[in-house]
Amino acid sequence: MTAPATLDGGPAARTERSFPALDGMRVLAATAVVLTHAAFWTGTDLSAPADRALARLDVGVAIFFVLSGFLLGRPFFEAAVEGRPAPRAAAYLWRRALRILPAYWVAVALALAFLPGNADATAGDWARHLLLLQIYDDRPDGEALTHLWSMCTEVSFYLVLPWLAAGLLRLAGRTWRPERLLAGLGGLALLSWLWVALAWQLQSFGSTLHLWLPAHLGWFAGGMALAVLTVSDPGWPVLRVARELASSLWTCWALAAALFWFACSPFAGPLGLDSPTWVEAVVKNALYLGIGVLLVGPLVLRARPHGATGLLMSGPPARALAEVSYGLFLFHMPVLVSAYYLLGWSPFTGPFSFVAVIAWLGGVALATAGYLLLERPARRLRSLVPASGPRRRSRRRAAGEPAPDGAHSETTTAASAVDASS
Repeated sequence: MTAPATLDGGPAARTERSFPALDGMRVLAATAVVLTHAAFWTGTDLSAPADRALARLDVGVAIFFVLSGFLLGRPFFEAAVEGRPAPRAAAYLWRRALRILPAYWVAVALALAFLPGNADATAGDWARHLLLLQIYDDRPDGEALTHLWSMCTEVSFYLVLPWLAAGLLRLAGRTWRPERLLAGLGGLALLSWLWVALAWQLQSFGSTLHLWLPAHLGWFAGGMALAVLTVSDPGWPVLRVARELASSLWTCWALAAALFWFACSPFAGPLGLDSPTWVEAVVKNALYLGIGVLLVGPLVLRARPHGATGLLMSGPPARALAEVSYGLFLFHMPVLVSAYYLLGWSPFTGPFSFVAVIAWLGGVALATAGYLLLERPARRLRSLVPASGPRRRSRRRAAGEPAPDGAHSETTTAASAVDASS
């Protein structure tokens, strides 16, 4: 999913370093995706509560999208508050491409070239996967590549973000009006749920609209709303209330767990391959948004966690694993499917724990190789597109508006790894 921005060196990377506890959240989200896929492939019985929870660990995708909305949206809002020009779109997109595409292309090429189930892949199949177009038609995805639908959605968000942020800021007017931004982001979530309702009513006709960006825009908007809060005046009443709620990390996470428990119920739709009703799909989408915001919110609105929680979320192990978490997401499915071929197993068989460990460890191994051979070397190319263009006066500075007190977030020296460029 989202890839660490610490390789990027740009605004998103600086945001990550300000919130190192997001490292651990990134690792947890990637691990959740691995576990839910292992549960599916081993045919886990969905009647037991623990197994129903495994089926709903696809919530990791929602967490990734919330992280992306926060980390990539924040530099645009921070620039507006401080009276600076927004991040240059060309440099931002170039860094995104350098960070995302090399490892993605390798994962696709390995799966299409070497897995027997992809032996009949056509040039068109190669093209639509390599160009992240597979969600825009109803042809089957390549073997071990079905999870990459979310990368298509993620990249769609990358492409529209500069103009989406500009539109939201225009809605806010010439002065910094965070309440208008939050209202606009809430409107995006409502529009997203309307899209979800329509998409699932059309899904029986072969529509893939439920995979497109509008169906998940509310999750990104949740992260962007957190970004607005973190750059706003600390004296703003809305922010004071949000920080008070976020002051108890475990209370927020307990609420997220309660929403997750509800998401495991029939109200959020079937757990297997059956399609939900449009109502169930909207309920699940809304619950996942709440879970993502409740998990990420305390990590960016409160002081940095200390003690065991701080070590878990931002210590050296979390930091190291966060660097390769994008690769773990990419490679765990090719590893899992390859293991089934090597062991002679059929789908929906095998011990869950064994398959989960193999997929996770193998994914981390390939991700580490990709990090060393692809991601770090790609940093050398980021200067080909300058991060800043010709200097110009900011619209907000020209209006004479000072930046709100406290608009700068507390920074730390620890590097995190969450959303991406390079």
